[in-house]
Amino acid sequence: MRLRKRYGDYKVDKCPICNGVATVKNRQGLPTCTKHQKQDLNELKCSCGSWLDVQDGKYGPYFSCIKCGNIRYEKGLEINGYPLVSIGDL
Repeated sequence: MRLRKRYGDYKVDKCPICNGVATVKNRQGLPTCTKHQKQDLNELKCSCGSWLDVQDGKYGPYFSCIKCGNIRYEKGLEINGYPLVSIGDL
């Protein structure tokens, strides 16, 4: 369940490799930290077994699967073993 944003709330992007604060984007258009700016996420697969293509859209990055269609950024990372840790868990 998503709650409505209140005044002063903002989104903090996390680096998918080290869970640090993402301040820059890499060549694929994914938010990463400055240490991992030159690294790419390669060989990402969907749960159906086909390859995921990284897309950068109006509302941020997402993955595209040939068989399944568009997949959310967070869900695609979780499928491939990059679990994102929320701010509340730290």
